[in-house]
Parts: sequence; structure tokens; C-alpha cells
Amino acid sequence: MAMSKKPSQDSLLNDNIIEEKIITADGEVQIKKYSKRKFLGKGGFARVYEFLSLDTRKSQAAKIIGKDQLTKQRRRQKLMSEIKIHKSLFHQNIVSFEHFFEDSENVYILLELCTNQTLSELLRRRKRLTELEVQCYMLQIISALEYIHKKNVIHRDLKIGNLFISEKMEIKLGDFGLASKLDYEGQKRKTICGTPNYIAPEVLDSKLGHSFEVDIWALGVIMYTLLLGRPPFETNDVKKTYNLIKMNAYSFPDQISVSSEAKSLITQILKSDPTRRPTLNDILEHEFFHMGNSIPKLLPVSTLAVPPSEAYIKKYNPLPCYQPTELAHDTVPVKNILMSSKKILLSNTEKPLKSTISTALVTPATIWVKKWIDYSSKYGLGYLLSNGSAGVYFNDSTKIILKPDQRIFYYIERSSNKKDLVFTYDINQVPEKMYKKFALLQHFKSYLEADEEKTNPTADEEGDLNYVKKWLRTKRAILFRFANKNVQVSFQDKTEVILSNEAKVMTYVNKKHERLTMPMNKALESADPEMSKRVKYTRDILNYMMSGKANQNALT
Repeated sequence: MAMSKKPSQDSLLNDNIIEEKIITADGEVQIKKYSKRKFLGKGGFARVYEFLSLDTRKSQAAKIIGKDQLTKQRRRQKLMSEIKIHKSLFHQNIVSFEHFFEDSENVYILLELCTNQTLSELLRRRKRLTELEVQCYMLQIISALEYIHKKNVIHRDLKIGNLFISEKMEIKLGDFGLASKLDYEGQKRKTICGTPNYIAPEVLDSKLGHSFEVDIWALGVIMYTLLLGRPPFETNDVKKTYNLIKMNAYSFPDQISVSSEAKSLITQILKSDPTRRPTLNDILEHEFFHMGNSIPKLLPVSTLAVPPSEAYIKKYNPLPCYQPTELAHDTVPVKNILMSSKKILLSNTEKPLKSTISTALVTPATIWVKKWIDYSSKYGLGYLLSNGSAGVYFNDSTKIILKPDQRIFYYIERSSNKKDLVFTYDINQVPEKMYKKFALLQHFKSYLEADEEKTNPTADEEGDLNYVKKWLRTKRAILFRFANKNVQVSFQDKTEVILSNEAKVMTYVNKKHERLTMPMNKALESADPEMSKRVKYTRDILNYMMSGKANQNALT
């Protein structure tokens, strides 16, 4: 019976030596040797290893494609296209193409070795990245895309697994296996290709054709993935994923804090219609990249394992990353609580709802929200009342309201029996535990009053405290319910409905800013169809709110 012989150390070593034959101009044959070392990964029909040149002692990444995979002419042409495109690209944020060679068994493509793996491995370790890190990485990816698009190259497989991290912590775009170079302006490609989670909707509909915009779409998917920890359309079934992409059906989980600036940019990028997506320059000009003092060019190596420290983040962005429920009890200067007011994005919606000036003018006893700003992605809703008061409804359901005289403010929180507890404070004696909330109030007030004309506020009777007790955002409007049970509904088209509980009257403000006040019980009988439609909507949304089903501030 024959016994198998254990391979010697020398034979194992020889198996890991790859030889490249080079024929010089005068016909001489030279041999370059490489030691095949650590396995780095695989993709498509290639496997990637670390190669060490035995001549120069330089380490490289080697993409190895077996020739048995290249028997079909189309596949070989595809490989040669990848090589031709990649070797023509020279950019700081693109994996350097060294050269390629082949032997009897394989084709070898030698590339720049990125020792810190890819964004995919980084995300696997870290779960989610901070917005400062995403800003830094996104700027580098955009730089690479700007370069290849000017070269008329579409990458078509942009994803976190193809974004490598160098030893210096630079992002390097790699794997041009699906890349395509356009021959003329306006040319469209119709091949269905890419990685399911990152494919743009126009790729799935091959009749339409696709172009550079598919890389823009993938950029939005990458941004979402880095911030939220998973792709926006990810499912366990490819067909379901494709259906979600076609329907553009994704959402931002409530339990993960993402800034309104980030949500806005992602929403603008992930447009089903490629012609409506922003250009790379538009993306660079978005508020997401202008939230702080600056953005680091490169990140510390420590961020490969742990998030950047709070002190590091504050160097670049003085805006603290906290939710109102997590407010610390230390004292921080007001100017460091929020960014410059011009840099606050007002809403998370596709078209940001800016702070709105209410045109309401109702019975003298009624107080309404004059202007507001929705920053509930981080803090809450800030608003100005018609009597000169300023308030904030925080995400933890606490409220703060500053009287028109600006000497006294009230802090409201819910008791165990769900009744509002009101605490009165002098602004010169702000308790340390609510300093940050008061600073946020001051900032929102300053922002909302920035373009206000100086007017005398309406009389504020002593002890007559009013504030926003509840609020609700829908696709069509924002609803405010006040402590005195009055209700205001401000629609996106600038029409408004205000219900005065005590006077039992309703005021309707139409698109021309004309006002009509009538008894509440007659409101639904109006001959004005536009008014009736809005009154019915107000009734329905109030019923929805009062039923207890509306447990969030925003509805979809």
C-alpha cells in the first residue's frame, strides 16, 4: 500500500514563487521572481494575494485570473478592457496600476498594495462611522470620480468593497473590472452590471441606458451605508432588493442619529431619475461638507479600530454630537453649542421646509407660530410665537419657552401622570443641568430672528403661558397644538388653518394671504373647495394625533 509523502518546506516555498519572464529588446530573457504571500480577497473570477518582489523587496497586490476562466472571447476582452482602462489612470485616490504579465496558467495584474484593507472591512469592525469620517472619505471618493469622469470612464461597480485604504489612510478607488470608457459625449451603456445593493435604477431598465450618473447613485448608497451601517435597499433576496431600488423605497431608522444635512444630501443623490441627481460639484457645495470649521484630509490610523475622539472631532466641527436625552451637565459656551446659523439645514425632507413666516392674523387673543425650524434629526423644533416668545420642543418631549421680555424662561417636562410640570427660571440663573438646552433655545431664537423686522410683540399677560405642546409633520403640512388647546396647521403651499379653542372659531388663510374667520361648526360647510379640503385634512390629522397613533413627529 502506497503512503502519501508529506511535502518538504522547500517544495512548499517553491510553489509560492511566481516567475515573470521578460524578453528584452535584444531578445534576452530575464526572470523576475515574486513570493506569493497573504491571501487578500476574491472577486468575480479573480483571487488577490500579496506579492513580494524578490528583487526589489517591494510588496504589491496581485490580482490572479486563471486562464481556464478566460476561454470565452468575451471574458478575455473584458479583462483586457479593464487593464487598458486602469493602466491609463493616475490619481492620488486611485489604486496605482503597476503592470501585468502571464504564464501558462494565469494572468497577473500587479497593483498598489493598500495595507489597511477596504471600507468594507472597516465598517465590519466599526459598525458605523461618524459624520466627520464620512465627510473625509467622501471628499476623496469624489476626487477620484471627478478624475475618471473627465477621462470619460464610468466605474459602474462603486461600493465600499472597492474602496481601499492605504498605509497613509488615503482612500483608493480600485477594481475596474466593470468600468467602461465612453467613445463620445452622450453615449449610453446598456449592460446590466454591478453589485445588487449599489445598482442604480436605470441600470436595471437596460432600455434606458446609463452613464456617469450610476456612479453618483452609488456614492449616495455608500454615504448611507457608512452612516447607517448597512445599504439602504439591502434585503436577503436580490429580486426584492431590485424592486426596492426601482421603487426608491428606503428610510432612515429612528434609532440611529443622522444629521439633517446628511439625510438631505443622501435624499438628493438617490433620485430615481438620473437627470435630477446632483453633479459632483453640486455635492461638494452641499451643506453636509460645510457644517464645521474644516474637514481633515486624512484620518488617524486609530480610527481603523475605534471612532475618533470627541476632542478630535471638535477640532474640526464644534457642533457636539448628542441628542437632547443625552445632554451632559457641563458648561459649554453658547457659540460652541451649534454651528453658524447659516449652516443649519432646516429639514430632512427632499425639499427642505425652511423656517416659515406665518401669515396668520386671527382674533386678538390667539397666539400662533410665526416662524419655525425643524431640526428634530438632532435636537428638536425651534419656533417664534406671534407674542414675541421663543421656544423649543426637544426630542425628549421637554419644552422650553422664553418670555418676550427675555428675562424669564419656563422649562416644561412631563410628570408620571402625563401632566406638564412647569418650572420658572431667571435667565441669569440657568441651572447647570439645562445649560445646553437653554443655549440651543438662544441659538434657535437668534437664527429665526435674523431677518425679522423689529416690531412690538403683542401683550403677554402675566401668568398666561402658552407654548407648543405637541407637533406633527406630514408630507403636506406641519401641525402645532398649543397648551391652550388651540391648533395651527401650516401647509406647504403657504395656506393655513387656525382653530381657536376658547372662541370656537376657525381662521383660514388662502394662497393670496386673504383671511376668513368663521364659527368652527360652520367651517366644513364652506363653498370654497380649497378651504374645505384643508379643513377636512386638519380634522383628519387631529383625529389621528388624538387617537394616540401618532407617536412620532414626522409622518411618511
